[in-house]
Order: sequence, then C-alpha cells, then structure tokens
Amino acid sequence: MRRYELALVASAEIPEPEHDKLVTAYEELIAERGGIVHKVDRWGRRKLAYPIRKLTEGNYTFILFDAEPDVERELLRRLRLSDKFLRFMVVRADDERIPTDEEKEALAQARAEILRKAEERAQREAEEALRAERGESAGEDESSGEAEAAGEAPEAVVEDAPAAAETAGSDDEPSAAEPAPEPAPVEATDEEETP
Repeated sequence: MRRYELALVASAEIPEPEHDKLVTAYEELIAERGGIVHKVDRWGRRKLAYPIRKLTEGNYTFILFDAEPDVERELLRRLRLSDKFLRFMVVRADDERIPTDEEKEALAQARAEILRKAEERAQREAEEALRAERGESAGEDESSGEAEAAGEAPEAVVEDAPAAAETAGSDDEPSAAEPAPEPAPVEATDEEETP
C-alpha cells in the first residue's frame, strides 16, 4: 500500500451538508476498496487565487489515506466525471505521518462545527428572507389601507418653491429664484495685423 493525499476544491455554491456527503462518499470508496483513511482535513470556504468557472470561492478538503494504486486511479476517474469539484489532485505522501488519536478527534470536532455553523447560517438566511418578504408586503398594505380606512384622498403633490417662483415671474425679468444668464466667453484674438 502507498500513502496518498487527495486535495479537493469543491464549488462554494454547494451547501455544506451536500459537500460533506460527497467527501464521505470518497472516504467510503477508499475504505471499500481496502484502503485506510487516516485524516480528513476540512479547510472550509476559501478565496481562490483566480476565478474558476466564474467562481471566486471554493470549499477545500484534504484526505490522507493508504491504498493500492488502482484505488487512486478509480478516485481520479470518478472525480473527472463529477462536476461538483473545481479542482482536485492526488499526490504521493509517503513522508506524511499518520495523525494521532487526539488530532483525529480534533478534526472530527472541527468537521461537526463546520456542519453546525452551515446549518445555523442556512436557518438565519431563511428567516431573513421570510422577514424581508413579510416586511415588503406588510409595508405596502399598511400605507394604502390607512388612507382608505380614514376616507382620505391621496395627498396632493406640492410644487418646489423654486419651480413655483419661476412660473410666477414674467419672461422678460429674471426672478430671484432664476439666476441671471452668464455672458458668453470672449475668444482672445491677436490685435496686431500683419502688413
């Protein structure tokens, strides 16, 4: 068996739970083919160095595993068929050490925390969207409903004072609200004539 590290950059548009299922599927593929997954390191959303498919963020995951070369080939085959990942790479990692149990536990806790935060963010966004929807429709109904309930006609539009002053004055004399026209600029000419 050889030690490999799989680097995955998934689209940031994929929700966290779905991304977690994709990563788990690749972990299970490694395990069912006789490999051993040592570490799954979730970096989460990060800014990409350059846009890929018009996206500027990606969801980074690294998997350290031991497996036979045919497992690595199958992983690459499936990753090429998937459109969920922007970039991926499998490298030999013979010098990588296997994480300790404490490090594995810390990684599992970090993974659970990322999923919890993603769920909270999704709930918060859903609540904000619901509030915004209620706020827009409630604001429009209240303003028109109050005027109708009071039996009042809609308010008349009041003209601006400068506009009213312009219409009040005569056309010959400039009014106080209307500035006097500026004189046209004079072009400089040479006074001397050449013989």
